[in-house]
Amino acid sequence: MKKVAICGGHLTPALALIEELEKKNDVEIIFFGRKYTAEGTKIQSAEYKLIKEKGIKFTEITTGRLQRKFTRHTPVSLAKVPGGFAQALFHLRREKPAVVVSFGGYVGLPVVFSAKLLGIKTIIHEQSAIPGLANKISAKICDNIFVSFPKTLKYFPAGNTTLIGNLTRADVYKKQASTKKIGDFISKSKELIFITGGNQGSHFINTLILNSLEKLKGYQILHQVGTLNFKGDFEKARKKSNNNYLPVDYLTNSDFGAAINSAKIIISRSGANTVWELATLSKVAILIPLPISAAGEQYENAQILKEAGSAVVLNQKDTTPEILVSTLGQLEANYQNFQDAAKVQSAKMPKDAAKKLAEAVFGYT
Repeated sequence: MKKVAICGGHLTPALALIEELEKKNDVEIIFFGRKYTAEGTKIQSAEYKLIKEKGIKFTEITTGRLQRKFTRHTPVSLAKVPGGFAQALFHLRREKPAVVVSFGGYVGLPVVFSAKLLGIKTIIHEQSAIPGLANKISAKICDNIFVSFPKTLKYFPAGNTTLIGNLTRADVYKKQASTKKIGDFISKSKELIFITGGNQGSHFINTLILNSLEKLKGYQILHQVGTLNFKGDFEKARKKSNNNYLPVDYLTNSDFGAAINSAKIIISRSGANTVWELATLSKVAILIPLPISAAGEQYENAQILKEAGSAVVLNQKDTTPEILVSTLGQLEANYQNFQDAAKVQSAKMPKDAAKKLAEAVFGYT
């Protein structure tokens, strides 16, 4: 049995790779990740839930974040980094995988470095237009680097960097919801707006939508509030639930696929995986980049769809309920132009990244 260790902060492409690897009967997958959404909480992370549901061995790594700016939290975070390396080293020595695949993020870094110390082959995949700090550091020692966007190539050494696109889950293409409640709500209207801040959610977007509901009565809205439930966002949203507004904290993969495929317009952050899926599925969107994302990566991701003509990008600090409603009106008035541009963009997107990355993994097992 060949062992493959997968780690990192981006779950969506990791799941897509797992789907490919599971097509082989002689591969055992081990996942290194965080068990809880944030320090000090007992809310289980989406990666922990989904990996356990799939019957894959989950190994918790508790480590500190590498921060680009020094804050009062920096010393505490840095103090946890050695523990993360020690945990990764211990578990890798015990499991003895043939290869480690990292999808970036602070959890991935100690796993990649520990693998290098143990002589285990390492692969990283970068999803964003601008690479995160963890992958920038890991790239200096890993064996192979794969990237999603052409503009990312300049950040990595040419000799071992390959452009393959981002990895897309099969469920993203599914149009049938697995949950009756979600399916029934989606089927009510062809004018669905899907709002998401990612698995954990976005407090800003959640607050924006809750403050805009009176002005959005003409729309059918499915709102993924997220699992973090910051400041009781989900409870607040549930109190406003009605025939035209359905808030959920978490969507299964199939429900997410049904939601994003059925939506006429998506309102979301602009993480790399979200942008890639919107582009692949020819979706029209309003993007609100996370202003504190590393090196402005969400802004750069959003520009890809803005330049393609399929999305409008709003600056968080300037976005109000009035601005949001006005932007929706502009999209509606010019919808066909946005939709046509989205279809042109989709035709350019490579659709086989998961297969290519799996082939690289099999080359080391």
